[in-house]
Amino acid sequence: MPIDLSWLIGRTLKSVEKKDHSWFFLFDDGTNLATESFWRLVGDRVIVTAEDHNQKFGLPAPVDAASVILEKIGRSLLESPIIDARTGDFSLSFDNGHTLQFVTNSAGYEGWRLGHPGKLIICLGGGELAIFNDLEQNTQTLP
Repeated sequence: MPIDLSWLIGRTLKSVEKKDHSWFFLFDDGTNLATESFWRLVGDRVIVTAEDHNQKFGLPAPVDAASVILEKIGRSLLESPIIDARTGDFSLSFDNGHTLQFVTNSAGYEGWRLGHPGKLIICLGGGELAIFNDLEQNTQTLP
């Protein structure tokens, strides 16, 4: 069954940050995507990946993958969010022709987590999805 991701259409990427082994992608409406797995930015070719971050590649300074993403995507609008039903791979295509791809690279570990007020989608190991809606109604306050 296809997942309704229409609420992502028209969003812009606000920030990208790496903390320890995790990457955090924040959108203008508060939607956030977190991953410890492989991701890449594609245009006419592969532009930058998670593996490129802090690599020198003979350049004057190490690659700052977060800055590259923000430079290439800029204020472009997200026009096509797609989750592959077999693998859980998640592609975010922007209106400037660039695509952020989040690859499920484990049969056991989570691939990524997509959070939005009231919603949470987790790509479990092997690409299965866990989907939580109406989270405010299901949470309990601890004393």
